[in-house]
Amino acid sequence: MHVTAGIFGNPEIAKKLGKAGSGNDIIMYNHASSDGVFTYVHPNSERIHSLLQVIGMIDVPIVVFSEMTKEFGEQLVALDAAGFENGFLVLDGIPEDQMRTAIRGSSLEKFELVDNDPVVIKQKLMAIDYRRDNIGSPWIPVDNYFNVKGIGTVVLSVVKRGTIKKFDVLKLEPLGKDVTVKDMQSQDKAVTEAVAGMRLGINLKGVDAEELKRGYVLCKQAKLSKEVTINFSKSRYCKEELEKDKQLFVAVGLQVITGTLISVEEDKLMIKLEHPLVYASNEKSIIASTRQILPRIIGNGIIVG
Repeated sequence: MHVTAGIFGNPEIAKKLGKAGSGNDIIMYNHASSDGVFTYVHPNSERIHSLLQVIGMIDVPIVVFSEMTKEFGEQLVALDAAGFENGFLVLDGIPEDQMRTAIRGSSLEKFELVDNDPVVIKQKLMAIDYRRDNIGSPWIPVDNYFNVKGIGTVVLSVVKRGTIKKFDVLKLEPLGKDVTVKDMQSQDKAVTEAVAGMRLGINLKGVDAEELKRGYVLCKQAKLSKEVTINFSKSRYCKEELEKDKQLFVAVGLQVITGTLISVEEDKLMIKLEHPLVYASNEKSIIASTRQILPRIIGNGIIVG
């Protein structure tokens, strides 16, 4: 079992759940045992990108209610827009009635309230049926990348769909490059095959680390476009008016791309993007404001085409 969980609210609980790993604007903790491999991540920046990218990485959110701040409120709005099927609520100083008021009318109402106990939380994570797609076309978003002396380019990622094997040739989009999987590791152990849900370090041939960005995708095929149409649902917490020429962020997976609104037609947005978006059919997206007034979440939608 491989699970990637997001920690929202008070991130201190992550220190009890795993061992500190990589950290910058996204902090990771890792735990591996006979029960499985668990990765816990939380945003570590005021930039909206970090929050949206953590949401794009994870299987399930763990929401810790310690203090009601504007920043935590924005996390709740973003999680509502993401529409997770499963999630957990943890009380850490806030009364249950106040927590229930905060999530009323949102998708978080279906999340399960669990004890503030790392053992209980891990048991709950293990009980979920994650319904991995190991048969579909591989889809592997890059979340970290670097050069290792004597080895070459290494990317860190979670396999979102499909299965990959050592020596597979994949496309790296949006660069359009063919790259070869030279080696793979999971929890510092060499593997020759990886399935959906697994967190990997992948040694790639055919690309330099300097060419990469977080959100680039390893795949067999993908759609790329600098102009997208989105079937859109506005967040009830958003007060901004959507009008032509408005700048906004489009988040898909780990990609957060600045765009300009071309047109608004009822529940459809047409957006011109600064950089090509890599996506598959019926891809989910979150739309966010470029302004610094919280909450910055505008809404969500499905990309048409």
